[in-house]
Amino acid sequence: MVNRIAICDDVEVERFVMKRQLMVYFQTNGREAQIQEYESGESLLADIEEGYIWPDLIFLDIYMGDLNGMDTARKLRDLGVKAPIVFLTASPDFALESYEVEASGYLLKPAEEKQTTAILNRLLKSELRRRISVKCRRQYRYPFVDEILYLESDRHTVTLHMLDGSVLETAEKLGNLEKKIEDPRFLRCHQSFLVNMDHITDVEEEFLLRNGERVPIRVRGRKDVLDAYNHYFRIKSSGN
Repeated sequence: MVNRIAICDDVEVERFVMKRQLMVYFQTNGREAQIQEYESGESLLADIEEGYIWPDLIFLDIYMGDLNGMDTARKLRDLGVKAPIVFLTASPDFALESYEVEASGYLLKPAEEKQTTAILNRLLKSELRRRISVKCRRQYRYPFVDEILYLESDRHTVTLHMLDGSVLETAEKLGNLEKKIEDPRFLRCHQSFLVNMDHITDVEEEFLLRNGERVPIRVRGRKDVLDAYNHYFRIKSSGN
């Protein structure tokens, strides 16, 4: 699995040191990483808005030029970036504010390799949750598969309904997205719907989801759909 990492620091030598530590870590652990450097919060935000990068992990200097790291982090969260953020700083003065942007930790500069390794082990001790790429207009988005409630196809648009209430719209076909997801949790319950069975709370005439929405079950083949869900439910409940 490729880990996309952004380092944002206005001091070139600091970026160099951090990148070197990251490269050593991933090579030592036999993992692949794509590391992108940014000298300002503005340039990082611009690349994300344009769809050039959607990072899995961000190292962010707090004390930068016009846009400091804390303000950059707020804007990242506003854009829907949920990746862990690790602040690079010479002082923990922003500790309280970091809760607002759900920071995952601090590295006091100059960062020691031992500290960097410890925080990477903590953040990556289990594999980063799986994502898929979805083309939304002129840019790609990378939703977590387990946060997709259901997908709905209507004419030439497929809408991904997410756990947090947001939606993503794409011109990709539902069948193509089903192949991308390729996950036993997802059930094609209707010609126009693909549902994540982990988020089903009850079955009536339709599937009732945890957010209160309903997903239709096809009439022809209804028994097959219900049998598939019952089979998945029994396996999940048994812990096998």
